[in-house]
Amino acid sequence: MRNLTYLFILALGLGLFACDDYLDINTNPNQPESPGDLDLLLADMTATTAYNLVGGGNWSRYGAQWMQYIANNAAPPNNDTYRINTSDCNNEWAFYSYAGVLINAKKSIELGEELGQEHHVGVAKVLMAHNYALLADFWGDVPFSDALQRENNGRPIFDQQQLVYDGIQDLLDEGIASLEKESPISIGGGDLLLGGDVSAWVRFAYALKARYYMRLTNAPGQDAQNLSTLALSAIEKAMTSQADEATFAYSSDPGQENPWNQWVVKFANTMQMSNFFVTKLQNLNDPRLPIIADTSGTFGGYMGHANGGTPSNLLADISNIGAYYMDADLDIPMMTYVEQLFLQAEAQWRLGQTTDAEATYETAIRTHMQQLSGNGELSTVISESEIDTYIAANPLTGLGDLINQKYIAGFLFSSFESYNDYRRTGFPDDIQPALNGDVPNIPTRMIYTDTEINNNGANVPAGITLESKVWWDGD
Repeated sequence: MRNLTYLFILALGLGLFACDDYLDINTNPNQPESPGDLDLLLADMTATTAYNLVGGGNWSRYGAQWMQYIANNAAPPNNDTYRINTSDCNNEWAFYSYAGVLINAKKSIELGEELGQEHHVGVAKVLMAHNYALLADFWGDVPFSDALQRENNGRPIFDQQQLVYDGIQDLLDEGIASLEKESPISIGGGDLLLGGDVSAWVRFAYALKARYYMRLTNAPGQDAQNLSTLALSAIEKAMTSQADEATFAYSSDPGQENPWNQWVVKFANTMQMSNFFVTKLQNLNDPRLPIIADTSGTFGGYMGHANGGTPSNLLADISNIGAYYMDADLDIPMMTYVEQLFLQAEAQWRLGQTTDAEATYETAIRTHMQQLSGNGELSTVISESEIDTYIAANPLTGLGDLINQKYIAGFLFSSFESYNDYRRTGFPDDIQPALNGDVPNIPTRMIYTDTEINNNGANVPAGITLESKVWWDGD
C-alpha cells in the first residue's frame, strides 16, 4: 500500500468542511510559489483528485443521490430533493479544482518542462484534463483558455463546453506524448495513484480518452459512429484488467478512511440505500444485492428509503450501504476497468458490431460480479452458474440494457459517471424524480458558485438553473 503523505492528511482535513468564504480561483494561498520538488505537487494533485473530487465530494455524492443509489433518510428538504445553493460547490470549483489541482498541474508542467522531467509533465497534463472534464461535465461552460493566469487575469472568460472538450483531448494527447519520452528523473513517491508506473499512466490516459469520446455521442453536431471508432482505438491502448486501475489506497487509521466511510459514518448516518436501487436489484434477482447493501437491522431483508420521502421507518429498518463499500481501507479507483468494458461494448453496439458488443457486455457484468464475490456483510459468494443465469436473463438487446447494467456496476465508485450517462442517454429510464423536489425533474447541471459570481460575475453565463442543459446533453 502506498504511504499517505502529510499533503493527503491536509487534504482530508480541509475536505471535511465547507469553504464558503471568498476564494479567487486563480490564487492558491496554500502552495509555495516555487516548489523545488515536483513530487510534492504530484502528491497534492493525486490526493485531492482522489479524495475530494472522485472518491468523495459533492460530485460523487450528488451523483449517488440523484441517481438514487442512496437516499437521505431524513426530513426534506435536502440534497435528495435538489435543495442546492450557490455556495454548495465552492470547494469543488475554487479550492479543489482551479486553485488546487489545476494551478498545481500548471506549475508542474512549467517546472517539469524547464527541468526536462517529461514524466511529471505527462501526469500533470492527464490530471489537468481529468479535472477540466469534471468541471465541464457539471457546469458546462467553464474558464479554460483564459484560466490559471493568477495575477495577470483574475477574471477569466468562460469557454464553451465544446471547446473545453477539444482541449481535454489535446491535453490527454500531450500527456501521453510526454509520458512516452525519456525522462532524467523518474516519478517518485508523490504518485499516490499508480506508484510512478509510467505505462499505467498511459493506459489510464487512453481510458479517459475513450470515456470523453463516448460522452459526446449525443452532442449537437457530433458523429456518434466516428466517436465510437475513436473510443475503440483508444481502448486498444487502455487498461487490460482491474490491475491497471489508478486507485488511491485508504487505511483504517483515523482521518485516512475511504471517503464514503468518512462521510457516512462520521457526518451523514442518515445516508442509506435508496428504495429505487434496492427494488431494481430485487426485481432482477441480482446476486450482488447482499454485497451492495446490508440487511435491515430489524427484519433481516432488504429495504430502501424513497428519495425525498419523509422518514416513515427507523434508521434500523432501512438497509445501510454495504459493508464492502464502507470498509475504511477500501481502495477507490479513479476509473474502473468495468466502466471501460461498458464503454467498449457501447462503441461496438453503435458501430453495429453486435456479436462483439454482446461478448464485451457479458464480460463487463461477469468481471464486476467476480470482483464483488466473497465480500459484503455476509461474505456472499457469487458462483459462475449464478453469473451465467443472470447474463442469460439480461441479454443485450439495446442501449438501455447496456446503460442499465453499467449503472448497476457503477454503484458509488462511478456515481458521477452514472449521472453523466443518464443525461447523455436517458437511461435508466425507469428512474423518477425525487419526492418533494425543489425542481420537478432530476437536475441536468449544477448552478455556478457564489465565489465565481462574486469575483467574476461579468463573465459568468447568465440565466443558468438546475434545469439548464450542458452542451453535450442533446437529448
